Amino acid sequence: MNTQDFSGQVDTTVLLDHAGLGPEQAPVTDARDAPRFGLLEERMVYAAHVPATPHFSLGLNVLVAAASPLLSSIRQIKYHTDAPDIARLNDQLRGQVQQFEHQALRDGIDSDQVGIARYLLCTVLDEAVVTTAWGGQSDWAQNSLLSRFHNETFGGEKFFSLLEQLSRNPLRHLPLLELMYLCLALGFEGKYRRGNRGTVALEEVRDALYRQIRQLRGEASSELSPRWQGLDDPRCDVPGIVPWWLVVLFTAVGLAILYSGFAWVLGEQRQTVLQPWQQLETSLIPTRS
Repeated sequence: MNTQDFSGQVDTTVLLDHAGLGPEQAPVTDARDAPRFGLLEERMVYAAHVPATPHFSLGLNVLVAAASPLLSSIRQIKYHTDAPDIARLNDQLRGQVQQFEHQALRDGIDSDQVGIARYLLCTVLDEAVVTTAWGGQSDWAQNSLLSRFHNETFGGEKFFSLLEQLSRNPLRHLPLLELMYLCLALGFEGKYRRGNRGTVALEEVRDALYRQIRQLRGEASSELSPRWQGLDDPRCDVPGIVPWWLVVLFTAVGLAILYSGFAWVLGEQRQTVLQPWQQLETSLIPTRS
């Protein structure tokens, strides 16, 4: 009788697929995988430290609304301390510039204004990069956004030349002027970055531009909400709780009751006080026998 020794084999159960050609890769049951708490915790910690992306918008200015992602990138670049991947950052900003151009054209903005706005944004973005500690040591100047889209290397002088030209017809170029003001508010200096009185002169330019925009836009509303008032529906008026004549009537009745109460109390006290004197007077009067 032949016997086989299976003591050296491993007792392992293998599940084959439907064709019987290999192990089954799908889960045996339909139970969900256990959540990866380690990665989840790391993501929550990361999300808690990532600041929210600000959104720039001036209400009626569609051009600024389309450029909001680029304006947010300017702010993030200026306050980014760690050196990023320059090539990747360049590609990312190029994509955002192209996206801005397409969005602005879809919103019905004139192509000439879109071209000027693109020039301004490329100039401001390039300066934001090269003025950082890590950007000044990189080769960004050889692959700048301005050279990529406009074949120019420095727009710090032309920015203010365009500002002077556009300010001659501010009503027509108001969206561009507001965009330029936001660029100046975000720290763009251009040609004034290398002058002795650059800061003072730049402040004067920014204040003059602000006054020009305020003259066209008007004073900003001091109300927290433009729609804080309800509908003016006369049917919703709250009627008077009590008519005036009823108030007078209740007041008179109350005073009469109060007077009657005081009179009754004083009468009782008067009788109590005069009672001993009445008895004394009675004892002093002689009686007839």
